[in-house]
Amino acid sequence: MLKIILTCFVVLISVYWVGEKARRNPKIDAFLSSIEGHYSTINEWLEDSTTMAGLKFLRRLYGWLSIILCILLFATSHFSPPNWSSTLSLFSVFAFMFMGWFSIKWVTEHKNTIAELSRDDVLIIFSPVFLGVFDVLFKTPFVNIFVLPLQHMADSLHITIPQISNPVALGSIISLILFAFFAFYYLLTWAITVPVFLISVFSVILPIQIARLLAAIDRENTFFWFTVFVMVVISIWLTQL
Repeated sequence: MLKIILTCFVVLISVYWVGEKARRNPKIDAFLSSIEGHYSTINEWLEDSTTMAGLKFLRRLYGWLSIILCILLFATSHFSPPNWSSTLSLFSVFAFMFMGWFSIKWVTEHKNTIAELSRDDVLIIFSPVFLGVFDVLFKTPFVNIFVLPLQHMADSLHITIPQISNPVALGSIISLILFAFFAFYYLLTWAITVPVFLISVFSVILPIQIARLLAAIDRENTFFWFTVFVMVVISIWLTQL
């Protein structure tokens, strides 16, 4: 099927290259002229674009596609017979689109993103210390409520935990554990987002550089040279099929 589609593109480009004979029909000539004019406008827009502007546009595109795919996932899971292969494929595309949106936000607006996320995180990290101080002042057992699940987990893993009775010390240890968790989460987020972000950067830089190259070759006939570029790509692709 892919071979047929690529071959059709080769035929269409070849007919376009024929030039005068293909344009003898006024409707075909008007159609091709419209395509050339619209592509020239797009090529000029790409020439003047920056990588940051392209990333902002791509982020909006990722966001809208994520919303649409999320709705499709909900609809297919509730209103159609279960098909795990198609659902998994759809979810994979949704996951990539969402990660694309988040990775651009994470890297390009890192300070603002961290400020948004860290408000609740700081409260979570330091709350055991505050509860430890509260337990000392008012003789309450709140820190022990946090410690019990950790003790059960340590017992199941056969890990010996030193007996510490001071609520402030216990709260500080729990806060350190939470801080280590959030630090690991922060590093893991970078590890996941950087590859997706680099794909997005490449997706933005490539068309901009191609547009500038086509304009440098012949600004008046950018669509013609674009078809040359597409023909080269398709020809190489067909040799690999």
